[in-house]
Amino acid sequence: MKNKFRIGEIVIVNGKGKIYEKHFKAIGIVEEKDYYFNQYLVTILSQNKEDWFKEDDIEIVMERKFKKTDKYKVALAINTKGLEYIFSKIEGMPNKCNNIFDKVDFYKEFKAFRKKYAILVWTSTYWSETNFAVKCIQESLKELRKQNIAYKQIIIGETDPTYVKINEFIDNDSNVDIFEIFHKIELKKVGGILV
Repeated sequence: MKNKFRIGEIVIVNGKGKIYEKHFKAIGIVEEKDYYFNQYLVTILSQNKEDWFKEDDIEIVMERKFKKTDKYKVALAINTKGLEYIFSKIEGMPNKCNNIFDKVDFYKEFKAFRKKYAILVWTSTYWSETNFAVKCIQESLKELRKQNIAYKQIIIGETDPTYVKINEFIDNDSNVDIFEIFHKIELKKVGGILV
């Protein structure tokens, strides 16, 4: 059975309680649920009192964000040494199910000035911070900066087009600076639009 309100969630109560039988309209925190009566124990913050309220007398204060609702377009240009480092970090992970690298939509290698680079693009993906491969990528980017390995990562919201995040280390090697952002991700040097 799914709870309408989570334990520890901030809510607004608007109704009579079971203990005090006085009409409350106040902010509180959900402490527990009684499944038999379908009521929630809520601590009223202004009075520091606990009381039981019916589910109909409780409202959500903040909009919830559920996992895997937002989709993103993600592009990564990286020196192949950096990509090998990310793969080695992934190999060291104990649970390797749901590897985001198995779902890459576009992969291309190119050479510039005797160095090898790779372009990886996910055109529509759930870029969840809890995914082990995404964690490995994000943690590796910090380490690659220390090792002077160039990369550029762009994350654009598909469900929220105003969301744009850019992680880059291009100071010592501008060959990975190959993306331009409009509402699409475009490849500057290689050519083509990634929709």
